Amino acid sequence: MIKKILSVLLFTLSALALNGCETTGNIFKSGASMSSAPTEQSAPVNLQGFPNDPVFWQGGTTTVWNKLQHIPLPELQSTAARATNPEIAAWLKLAMISKQYSTDTRQLVTQLMAWRAANPGHPANALFPPDSTLGSLQNATIPRHIALLLPLQGAVGESGQAVRNGFLSAYYASPVQHQQTVSFLDTAQNQNMSALYQQALSQGADSIVGPLTRDNVQQLLGQGKFQAPTLALNYTDVWGSLPSNFYEFGLSPTDEAKQLAEKSWQTGHKRALLIAPEDAWGQRVVKSLTTNWQSLGGSVADTYYFSSQSDLNAGIARLLHANPDKNAPASQQRRQDFDIIFLLAPPQSARQIVPLLKYYYAANVPIYATSVVYSGAPSAQDSDLNGVTFADMPWTLQNANTSAIKSDSKSSRLYALGRDAYLLCNQFYRLSVLPNFPVYGATGALTLTSQQQIYRRLAWVQMHNGRP
Repeated sequence: MIKKILSVLLFTLSALALNGCETTGNIFKSGASMSSAPTEQSAPVNLQGFPNDPVFWQGGTTTVWNKLQHIPLPELQSTAARATNPEIAAWLKLAMISKQYSTDTRQLVTQLMAWRAANPGHPANALFPPDSTLGSLQNATIPRHIALLLPLQGAVGESGQAVRNGFLSAYYASPVQHQQTVSFLDTAQNQNMSALYQQALSQGADSIVGPLTRDNVQQLLGQGKFQAPTLALNYTDVWGSLPSNFYEFGLSPTDEAKQLAEKSWQTGHKRALLIAPEDAWGQRVVKSLTTNWQSLGGSVADTYYFSSQSDLNAGIARLLHANPDKNAPASQQRRQDFDIIFLLAPPQSARQIVPLLKYYYAANVPIYATSVVYSGAPSAQDSDLNGVTFADMPWTLQNANTSAIKSDSKSSRLYALGRDAYLLCNQFYRLSVLPNFPVYGATGALTLTSQQQIYRRLAWVQMHNGRP
């Protein structure tokens, strides 16, 4: 009874978090980002003017669809209720279908067929395949035995347990759970990933999730062939295509950096200051952010790396070329060669850095960050982050405003990873057949890239009164 109540609670929370959201160490991806969004999701998106400016509706089919995918469901619904142009009304209806039924493939297919029947000449018909192909999705089989390869004890045992708990919460809330078996193999007890994989197959597994750490994923990839669809929960250094039946999904800070560059460029900024920790993680994310930012046309005026021993007060003052003479004109109180600040700092450091940036005459400069800036749990100290714009997963942002689930940020995000791992291992065929229709999951809007990696499009928020 308790398990059932818990599963209903978690299902309700996930529904609140996911419908329409637009949203270190060995556990997380440590190599350069190999994944990229499909082309229509890679270009910066200008959402200004929605829905009344004709410019919003200009461009090709994928351009318009890309814009609509970034509009939250409530806004789509309110706009659709007032729409008078039949073609625009159809666009809005399709975008609503994409969000409302994203995790229910059968209903999604039914709604797409009905939409097509009502709008046979609409250009958006090109976004999804013929009805004959759609029909195959309704009859697609689901895995009957899912085996998870996770560390359940030892140094990363808590991380593996968080993924396991998230996976089971989605499984218990699923209408098909009675048709499936879930089993676990502990990668902390057996370090031979190939042997564990074969053990899972011998036990009847027809879908495998894991392993979790990058080293274990790399080891498993070395076996070459995969008899059952396998969703690794981290990324490897392989360039090009992965083996058939092998997919990668994880919490990639370098993918977040890519989205940070794109979002900042969309807002019209071009010259950045960059602040990051002086460690291997910081170096990797800075490289990804700088590469993507410069590819869009942006420039980096300066970069400040800090460590736990850094004097942040002196460091920020030097970075900004702060002039202590407050009688000097504004143009002489700090450097003027930047119009945005990229902050790649964990909460403890960010809560010190942001007030210093404001103190040293940069209060009017927007600060953009990745999810690392936010702990994921409400804190009175987060008022020091007010004004910071950052990307994060819908699950974390929903839990920021509820007391139903309390945990540290790493466990909470890995719990969300586990929830989405269950969704994805049931949807590989759907992801390939409907690449323009994301699965709106706990960790973001999920699509499958041509490299067989899951791309997560995150939600963007700004801190106000210590809350996102």
